[in-house]
Amino acid sequence: MAFRRFYRRTFLNLRGHHAGAYALADITIEPGFDPDEQAKRVSAGLSIADCGRVVSLEFDVDSVADARNALHKARLLRDVVNQFTDALERAVQAADVGPRQVRPGGKDRPPSAR
Repeated sequence: MAFRRFYRRTFLNLRGHHAGAYALADITIEPGFDPDEQAKRVSAGLSIADCGRVVSLEFDVDSVADARNALHKARLLRDVVNQFTDALERAVQAADVGPRQVRPGGKDRPPSAR
């Protein structure tokens, strides 16, 4: 199966906030470590930056065990981020802060729709 490189860089903050916050995801398939074999490896990384702090996670895969672990780590991270987003939406709503009321699921309503 053919795989096209996945590369995504996106700024995390809205315009007018600190410009240094970004997420960078990069996944490629490369030749394996042994040039005599047909084996390939997955090189995958995710970096998240906020101002001067950067967290870089590696999800490299060279074996079935690596694949199992990398997928477990990525799925668990996805679940934590989704749960964090849900909790943050509830907290913003409970604190009644911000110019917009946030509905669960990430949809904003203008103040007139409250």
